[in-house]
Amino acid sequence: MQEIQKQVHTCFHCGNTGLLKPIGKTGWKNEDIAEDNYGNVISYMLIEHEDWYVFECPVCNKPVIISEYTFDAAEHGPHEITTEYPTIAVSRDGVPKDIYSAFESAVKTKGIDYSICLLSLRRVLEMICKDKDAVGSNLEKKIDDLIDKKIFPPMIEDACWIIRQLGNDAAHADKISVYTYDVEQVIGYVATIIDYLYSLPHRVEKMKSKIEERKSSEKRNEDKRHTK
Repeated sequence: MQEIQKQVHTCFHCGNTGLLKPIGKTGWKNEDIAEDNYGNVISYMLIEHEDWYVFECPVCNKPVIISEYTFDAAEHGPHEITTEYPTIAVSRDGVPKDIYSAFESAVKTKGIDYSICLLSLRRVLEMICKDKDAVGSNLEKKIDDLIDKKIFPPMIEDACWIIRQLGNDAAHADKISVYTYDVEQVIGYVATIIDYLYSLPHRVEKMKSKIEERKSSEKRNEDKRHTK
């Protein structure tokens, strides 16, 4: 596997994708070590470990932090590479590929042009409405339809209004002042909607399955002990 330092990464400060300048590295590991009465190691197993890498973006000169986690105790254990900072705010898990790709592309533009970023985020909201079979002649009515159907919770309504309004302003080239804070907030609102509709249900179902599998395994082991 190619080293993290030699891989292509994206800086979500400015949208640059390419090789980043390595600055430093740290990490942790979980080990199972057995020693004899004299302190000599008689058995050793690496259970899991995680490395954290700090990079500098050569375009905007801002820091990027990437983690690499490996579960070593199993032959095909999980191996995850995650951009910890700046974060894209949502997980891929459970999210339709086109919606995740559109959101990722929108976030990449925030360091290039605020209007393009806001317009792209509005488009992500439109894609979500389409994916959820919203009915209506415009985005506002589609949002209302999803709220009526309880697909969107009522608290999402104001967030959708902000996304829609700022996206409209960006599309019509209205002369309003937009600041970094505004764009970051809209990114957060869209990320929250994606997480609520897609990522959270996926994670909950995954965790539920793991608990059920563990309980079933424990019951099978218990039954085997009783039959001996």
